[in-house]
Amino acid sequence: MATTYLVLLRGINVGGKALIKMSDLKVALETNEFLQVRTYIQSGNVLVRSNLSEGKVTDKIERVIGQTFNMDVRVAVFTYDEWQNIIANAPKWWGQNPEWKHNLLVLLKPYDMKTAVSAVGELKPDIEAMVVGEGVLYQSMSRELFGRTTTGKLASSPIYKQMTVRNFNTATKLLKLLEETEA
Repeated sequence: MATTYLVLLRGINVGGKALIKMSDLKVALETNEFLQVRTYIQSGNVLVRSNLSEGKVTDKIERVIGQTFNMDVRVAVFTYDEWQNIIANAPKWWGQNPEWKHNLLVLLKPYDMKTAVSAVGELKPDIEAMVVGEGVLYQSMSRELFGRTTTGKLASSPIYKQMTVRNFNTATKLLKLLEETEA
């Protein structure tokens, strides 16, 4: 029986680099035996159904992207239950303060959570917060004081290449899309 997977592509369609049209990606995945392929916005969010295991889905999608688009793109893959747990286990404050940015930092496998947390550095609790989840970091930070935050500087850190980021709205919308697919 086919399983529904959420696939998050890292580093595509950002700043005019690593451009992949989601319509082209959809066709490439359908051509390679993925079922019910659905994309959401241009930042590399894909829902697929497959009889393959999670690890094989990861490998195959990375290979399809490499062969079709001549790009080395890493992906993070989750089942509906895994993504549902990630959203359900978010700290209560995540996504709540409209004056703060709220992100989900998704670590690419294999990862070492201690290394990731250590790379972030010491937080400034009055302007940012971060909590460890299952393969993710829940991050919130002041919009106004973004430039002063420790987590705001994460993009210049080598660990940043080991993660893909989705904002609160996208992360929660992806759960709704998974729920629709599972219904």
